[in-house]
Amino acid sequence: MSGKVFPLQGAQRLAVDPRESVWLSASAGTGKTQVLSARVLRLLLEKGADPSQILCLTFTKAGAAEMAVRVSEVLARWVRLPDTELAGELGHLGAPSDPETRERARSLFARVLDCPGGGLRIDTIHAFAQYLLAAFPNEAEILPGSRPMEDRDRDLLAREVMADLVAAGHPGIAAAIAELSRRKGPDAVQGWLMRCARYRELWEGPGAWQPPMLPRVHKVLGIPSDADEVWVADSCSDDVFPIATLRAMLPPLLAWKTSTGDKSADFIGAWIAKTSADRFEALPGFLTTLLKKDGTPRDMKGALKNDPNFVAKQEEIGEAVGRVTERRTLIDLARFLAPQLEAGRAFALAWEEAKAREGFVDFDDQIARAARLLRDSDMAAWIRYKLDRSFDHILVDEAQDTNRAQWDIIEALIDDFFSGEGARGDRVRTIFTVGDFKQAIFGFQGTSPRNFSEARERVREKMRQTAEAAAEMRGAPEARTLKDYGLDQSYRTAAPVLEFVDAAMAALGPERMGLDDPYLDHRGQGRPGLVTLWNTVHAHSGKDEGEADESWLGRHDRKLADCIARQVRHWLDNGFALVKDKNRNAGPGDIMVLVRKRRELAALIVARLYRHGVPVAGVDRLRLGNPLAVRDLMAALRFAAQPLDDLRLAELLVSPLIGWSQEDLLHRAYRPAGVRLWDHLRASDDAEVARTAATLREILRRADFDDPAALLRWMLVGPMDGRRRLVARLGREANDPVDELLNVAAAFTSGHTASLQGFIRWFDAGEGEIKREAGEAGNQVRVMTVHGSKGLQAPIVILADAAIGPDGAGDLELEESLPGSTRARMVPVPALPKAEIAGPLSAAQDASAAAGLQEHWRLMYVAMTRAEEALFIGGSLGPRDARSGPHEDSWYARLKPVFTGEGIDDPIWGARWEWGAAPQPVARTAPAPASPEPALPDWAMRPVGAEPRPPRPLAPSGLGEIEGSDPPLPPEIAASAARRGVLLHALLERLPGVPDSEREARAQGWLARQAGDLAEAEREDMASRALAVLAEPDFAALFGPDALAEVPLAATVAGQVIMGTADRLLVTPDEVTVVDFKTARRPPDRLEAIPEATLRQMAAYAAALEAIYPGRTVMAAVLYTQTPRLFALPGVLLAPYKTALPGAQESFALPPLE
Repeated sequence: MSGKVFPLQGAQRLAVDPRESVWLSASAGTGKTQVLSARVLRLLLEKGADPSQILCLTFTKAGAAEMAVRVSEVLARWVRLPDTELAGELGHLGAPSDPETRERARSLFARVLDCPGGGLRIDTIHAFAQYLLAAFPNEAEILPGSRPMEDRDRDLLAREVMADLVAAGHPGIAAAIAELSRRKGPDAVQGWLMRCARYRELWEGPGAWQPPMLPRVHKVLGIPSDADEVWVADSCSDDVFPIATLRAMLPPLLAWKTSTGDKSADFIGAWIAKTSADRFEALPGFLTTLLKKDGTPRDMKGALKNDPNFVAKQEEIGEAVGRVTERRTLIDLARFLAPQLEAGRAFALAWEEAKAREGFVDFDDQIARAARLLRDSDMAAWIRYKLDRSFDHILVDEAQDTNRAQWDIIEALIDDFFSGEGARGDRVRTIFTVGDFKQAIFGFQGTSPRNFSEARERVREKMRQTAEAAAEMRGAPEARTLKDYGLDQSYRTAAPVLEFVDAAMAALGPERMGLDDPYLDHRGQGRPGLVTLWNTVHAHSGKDEGEADESWLGRHDRKLADCIARQVRHWLDNGFALVKDKNRNAGPGDIMVLVRKRRELAALIVARLYRHGVPVAGVDRLRLGNPLAVRDLMAALRFAAQPLDDLRLAELLVSPLIGWSQEDLLHRAYRPAGVRLWDHLRASDDAEVARTAATLREILRRADFDDPAALLRWMLVGPMDGRRRLVARLGREANDPVDELLNVAAAFTSGHTASLQGFIRWFDAGEGEIKREAGEAGNQVRVMTVHGSKGLQAPIVILADAAIGPDGAGDLELEESLPGSTRARMVPVPALPKAEIAGPLSAAQDASAAAGLQEHWRLMYVAMTRAEEALFIGGSLGPRDARSGPHEDSWYARLKPVFTGEGIDDPIWGARWEWGAAPQPVARTAPAPASPEPALPDWAMRPVGAEPRPPRPLAPSGLGEIEGSDPPLPPEIAASAARRGVLLHALLERLPGVPDSEREARAQGWLARQAGDLAEAEREDMASRALAVLAEPDFAALFGPDALAEVPLAATVAGQVIMGTADRLLVTPDEVTVVDFKTARRPPDRLEAIPEATLRQMAAYAAALEAIYPGRTVMAAVLYTQTPRLFALPGVLLAPYKTALPGAQESFALPPLE
């Protein structure tokens, strides 16, 4: 980014008017980030503008950082830009260019830096919620010091809460958990309970759900609160079931005169004769007579001849049977769902308590608490008033990715913009949002195009009401209405690519994308562009598969990954022309591979690209427990924690870290029954086994004192040479996950007790998905999901798995209407088999599936618009799909009809179809001859040796025996004496800077505050002794302004580090004097009586100072405060002790192990 401002075009210029509130719909590549930045600049340029009153909310941290950098670079550039150029750039923004505005523009950089916090507030919505909670912690009901919850912390705490819930022994909750575990498995139980924890509004506040919940469940399912088997059987009664239709079917069946007709007639007669309850029990008989197993009419041609309306009667009976079955299904569903919700409520409440106890706040908490803080809390009006004084202009980026709770925060912030004093004042207050209905792809986070459009209509209505009210008021300020603009001119993508996108979207229609507004065609850049559809790949397509792969992925996916890698390698070897900015051939950094789902296919594509020598940045998100390199390193850590775990030890032995083959393991690990593998290895006489056992012993030895991060580093770069071994076996792609494992181990060590078993438990608690910023991958191919590519682009984009179908319905919810509220409350429902979904749940499932399909097509739009110059579409078909072709609602199936003409033979894919045309080839320049690589020196090839242990520093005060009383004082008297010494030291440190006339009073006052529990006489005695020391004329220089107190010293003397603190230090150009205070009650009366321990201490100080101040005379002295008396220590007296300083000592020694 250069900071240069480019001219705004058309609606872009209209949208940055700082006096208007704007709702901007910006298609992909139309410069929305430039418009957003320009809007901020225009707001800053306004006369009297305060940078701190601008709040910009973005969707991602990367977006916030990009925005901040853009604005800062422009402002920094304006400071030194010549007047004519500055006037031109202001004109590009549509701002005035008069001298006053130019002067204001030059001052903005400094004004922004002077803002509270050091700059503009450009945050993600989560960061702003965090700021809000930190500003009002009491009102938000969070504890000070609470911290964001990481994924693994969440999983560990969830397991703990779930275990406590089961251990509490509530029979209903335990039975509900057991039932769900039996149906779906233990992982589904934790997923369901954590999902319930997100529905906090369901369990708390007015109208909260409380046990027993069966009546509430009946209500949301639309069945009577007292519904039971009698209610089900009642649907078979004469009043409800179409008995007349059944009777009307008897004559044509009997006239048919076949066994089938007679059997059906007999069943109808017998069924009519039963009671309602017995009729329900006999209901399955309809599925063997009149109806098929699926409830549709059975083929009964003879009866149809006798009654042309017989099929219609069958359909009527089928519907009636379906209604009866639905009642039974709804009763069973309610009885299953009620205890599940009760268990979910109990978990949710315990979860909130556990988070508060541990000081955790998760992302959902931040948004939900911030929204409640501004909307529902008793202090909401006051908080909004305080914030109302902070922000006049709010800008929202990627508004289509904002869910309802996040909109609640935004709307609460702007509520006073259009009412009360906020609307009547002189200040101009605006909201600016930019987004794209077509790019709403985060439905799993609660976003949808409808949120975007409904928020627009709510803001539009508020502004309209304000304008109408202002029109009726005399002298009211000019009221403005919401401006709605759209951007369709792309500044990054070639016209042929966008024409293909438009054609594909036209074939779908806006309604299939869930759009209320009409779809606007794009206007692309006038340069060549190419869209290519590759033939699908399947297991028996006859193309080379590449090298053998041990992955469990289907053969068709392995073929697809290899074809993509070969295609990219072909482009890099033979050239693929690009024309944006300049004519050139594509490099690895120009290529982006997109997958719909983060399946193993993405990792396999990375591996195949590596194998074909293509630089690749790795997958944008990494599940850390999956790569083999991580599994091998974790096997080593598991062995270190539990060496008698035979399976983990066997995994370690056959890993590249040790290097045994499967045959080696079979031969060397065979042992009698009951013998542990580690015991067997230690007792073996085999030379190779002995070498292996020595390595394993060193792992165990280091595990006793190394934290997990240090142990991993030693295994990777120490004598084991683990990183080189892993890369040699698994390829360069092993480096990425290994580095991430080191990072998480370091993060664990910094935030937890450095326990090896604790790290293993923490690591196993979750999937450990690591997100890596892929926007700046250097000159490497990027492989990521379409969701991860949002906001990014590349000259060449490959849609790798376009042949797979859409996802099914998402998590199911039921709506509960609340009296007096326009917003329904949602009730979660666990995953259910198809046979158990009935009534309102069927409608909810259909709506969820329809919304998912709409997002499926919007995701396709996002994927296609990442391409700047070339788009390639491919896919693979499994054995089931190879005959019928891609799923009818797959991207591949929908896009293929857009291509016209015959396929073109392709050496890699067999055939391809093209739209548009590639630019003219660019001549490839011959690479410069590679200079021979210098031979690596021997030291570069040797493994790193053991890390040296630093010597323990020598503390002068700790040398020799501690000077003490003879005979020793009792413990309580010794403690009192030590405290007295500390107080005297402190007085001698503080009083020299106090005027003589104030010293006594200041000393008494300080002692009264610090040692008020001591007797007054004792405090007076200490003060008098300190004052007596300071009054001695001979000590004047030591306590003068040039002397230093409590001076830390550190020096290396003859290889020994000496560290200590001198009580007093006087440094002159020729001489250095060091003095140590002694508070002994019986000080020596002559030089020869000074204890040897004191002489050793002072000799160490003198030796250190001689190293620090070479060439100066060092004088040492001891001041006994009891007398007071100062003893100068001659150099000849200290010399023997300098040469007898203790040698270097290790901090610890390696313990023996065996």
